[in-house]
Amino acid sequence: MDAEEDGSTAVAVERHAGWNELFFDLIAVAGVGQLAHLLHAGPGWGALGLYVLLFGAFWLSWACFTVYGDVVAERTSSLALFVAMAGMAVMAAAVEGVDADARANAFALAYVLLRWYAGQLWRQGRSLLVVPDWPIAQYGAGAVPWLVSTVAPSEWRYWLWAAGLLVDALLLLAAREDRERVRARWEGRRARHRGGPGADRPLPELHEAGVDAAHLGERLGLFMVIVLGEGVIQVIRAASDQEHWDARLAWTGLAAMTLLASLSVLSVRRGAAAFPQLVAGGRPRWVMLCHAAGSAALAALAAGLGRAVEHAHGPLPDDTRRLLCAALACYFAVTLAAVLPTLEGREQVRGFLAHTVPAVLLALLPAVLPVSLAAGAVVSLLLVATLWARGYRSGRTG
Repeated sequence: MDAEEDGSTAVAVERHAGWNELFFDLIAVAGVGQLAHLLHAGPGWGALGLYVLLFGAFWLSWACFTVYGDVVAERTSSLALFVAMAGMAVMAAAVEGVDADARANAFALAYVLLRWYAGQLWRQGRSLLVVPDWPIAQYGAGAVPWLVSTVAPSEWRYWLWAAGLLVDALLLLAAREDRERVRARWEGRRARHRGGPGADRPLPELHEAGVDAAHLGERLGLFMVIVLGEGVIQVIRAASDQEHWDARLAWTGLAAMTLLASLSVLSVRRGAAAFPQLVAGGRPRWVMLCHAAGSAALAALAAGLGRAVEHAHGPLPDDTRRLLCAALACYFAVTLAAVLPTLEGREQVRGFLAHTVPAVLLALLPAVLPVSLAAGAVVSLLLVATLWARGYRSGRTG
């Protein structure tokens, strides 16, 4: 938050996403579209696993530069955001055909370079910003397996990528980062290289900085809007490719658009960081991890909705039905994990559980029914699950 002082009174000025940040988010539009396309042809286990790995790396790249912009505010470098866009553009372009060695190595190298570059941005001259809410700003261990994958046998590639994302997730959850720990790490590094080049240089000045929780929540919400927008694109594109426009297509398309609109109200307007009833602040690290999982789930839902409209004139294929149901249930389950620790009092907990747990079960219902269902029926049942979740209002605002 910025502050303006009038005599002895400080007035907080609410901060919103700037034009540079909004322009930077355009690369997320392209990346989410490319990633959703991985599931469009058929969501098998292999495609789903690859989607999770690539989405995790793309989201983490976006998050590194988003947190940087959130912390340094008006000192954000436009050049840094442009470089980030260029690197993420390479990642997005490499998604299609990423099973080929050249594309996979391009994706991995772009990711590694972006992680290195994002780490350099926390150096401000002779100063180093330490961000306890984003400890991976000072750690690059998670990028090492990605770098190794460029020279390792191809059958190891996806295991190395998964290991890199797991390392970052564990660091984000468990690393204890503050000025004293960072100073001790720098002093230990200098002691190990005593007598070597640069050993006599003074340590950088360490400054601890926190995230602007309200602004970061808005940025996370904007990313979720981009994800839901991909769903709109998928539905429109699928409908435009249909030769016969009839009541079944209208039913499926209208249900899909209503579902996306309901998720928008639920995730963006009734909370913070794209989770309903979540109040800005609290545990930014946990919320960021939940946001990664939740946005990945809704991007998979977007791909499934496009396939549902394609099959509006008949039963929905079982793989697409399972994808749609699992994606929405996963989003509600992640919402439960993100919001439940922040609720106060038994009444709030009971009310939230009474709407969110049934929403998870209702979302899974079409996947376990032993009968074939029309595409419109499946999407309508998912809409019912979402409307049930929307029925809970605690009075909390983000």
